[in-house]
Amino acid sequence: MTDLIMRDNFKKSCPTIVQGLKRAQTIFDSIKSFEDIEQFFLKGNGLSEHTYRSYLTAIKQFYEFTDHLNPLQVKPAHIEAFYDELVKKVDRNTAYKRISGLKKFFKGIRGVIPIYTTPFEIMPEKLKKKLSRKKKGNRTKSALSKNEANALLAWLQGNKTVKGLEDHALVYMLVTSGLRAFELCQLKWKNIEFFEGSITAFFTGKGGQEAEQELYKPAVDACRMYFKKAFHREPRPEDAVFWTVPSYNGEEPRPLKPSALWDRVKKAGGSAKEQGIIKRDINITPHTFRRSYATILSKSGMGLKAIQVKTRHSNIETLAKYYIDDSEPAKGYLEMAFAV
Repeated sequence: MTDLIMRDNFKKSCPTIVQGLKRAQTIFDSIKSFEDIEQFFLKGNGLSEHTYRSYLTAIKQFYEFTDHLNPLQVKPAHIEAFYDELVKKVDRNTAYKRISGLKKFFKGIRGVIPIYTTPFEIMPEKLKKKLSRKKKGNRTKSALSKNEANALLAWLQGNKTVKGLEDHALVYMLVTSGLRAFELCQLKWKNIEFFEGSITAFFTGKGGQEAEQELYKPAVDACRMYFKKAFHREPRPEDAVFWTVPSYNGEEPRPLKPSALWDRVKKAGGSAKEQGIIKRDINITPHTFRRSYATILSKSGMGLKAIQVKTRHSNIETLAKYYIDDSEPAKGYLEMAFAV
């Protein structure tokens, strides 16, 4: 049987020790590949698509780095060596996120096997501090201005192919709703309700909570236009709002997944920068549009508390610090103050 790091107090907290050991041994013997790790400790945990992919990347990299070491045999030294290798390739903030993913992963293992002690629980304080280092400086994230957002939308609108119309509708919905990628991808037309001049989407949000979001009518109209172009009919209630583009090998379109949405947005953003539509160096992802939504509302005069409600953000300080981009030149204000 694989050597298992036991919790010191497991005899008190787990009276059915024999059953616990048998369960642990069954899991040990079943782990033969990364796919087994994913099956046992990730699938079915209710993670959002983006969080799931982030954890999966960290765990897969670590699994390959340790030459497929059984995760239940991992020691703090393995994690430190992995971290040292990471910081040679990525910045400290990215390395920190990878380690955070591992920490949550090992905590999940303990949830399955209560007698197990994670490497993070026996880790020396000095190593904990080392792994928690982040890149210093202003962490406020960049967002598109309203002029940049409008320029991007106008450029995307020029492509009248099915893919072009969908890219335009995707960006239009993201930047005017603040929806997360996984929230947008789960929408069906039956989830969008029109009532007394307003449009509201109902869906499952972050943390598995039921949520709703006000939508902008021109963006919904763009979605309908794309759908009619793609399927030559009006959408039905059970239809997903967004779909994959039909492939050249005849494969039928499928409802769009968050990973595909991220790829589409990043490619569109990269093309926009190459064409000079977006003139500054900014990483354009679905989450960029969530920050842009909050920033544009703020610059247009909406109060911070109202923006918190619209973005469904739990912490107003985090919203103000990391989502709303207040960076701008002082020139315009100085001209107003000192104009002669």
